[in-house]
Parts: sequence; C-alpha cells; structure tokens
Amino acid sequence: MTAPVATHRFQVGDRVQVKRANPAGNPRTPAYVRGKSGIVTVLHGSIDNPLDHRGIYPPLCSVLFPVRDVFGGASRDTLSVDVHEDWLAPAGA
Repeated sequence: MTAPVATHRFQVGDRVQVKRANPAGNPRTPAYVRGKSGIVTVLHGSIDNPLDHRGIYPPLCSVLFPVRDVFGGASRDTLSVDVHEDWLAPAGA
C-alpha cells in the first residue's frame, strides 16, 4: 500500500506548537515536546504503516526546537522531532 500525496496544513518555516495531551496508547509524540513551540523544517507527507495495521498516518513534519525551551538551561543546541500534523497547531493560536 502506498500513501497518497499529503496536503500539509503547515509549510517549512511555520512556527507551530505541539498540543498538550496525554492520550492512552502510543501517541507517537514525545511527552517532552508537548506544549512546546518550534519551527517546521521538513514536510515528509503521509506515512503508511502496515506493521501496526492502522493504515495511513496524518502528514508528518520535522519540527526544530531550541533545547533550552524543551529541557531548560542555557544550551544553544537544537532538537529535531518528527511530529504528525494532528498534534500541531499554529504557535500563538
């Protein structure tokens, strides 16, 4: 099965915020970035996953976060996390 071409809600360079949620099961979104804001850096499209038989996931984006915003401290490093668009909202919305 091949994933269809995804229509992304966001574009590279958009500032987004990861939703705060704690759903049951495996949400595929790390808890440490929930509620954090970052910048979309890559659009991956939709990903099909026949291994768990759940069909096609929502479009996937790589989001870049400042490490200091995620873990605190004075680091100037960044952290890139792949997040499905259903977990993202425009930052400041």
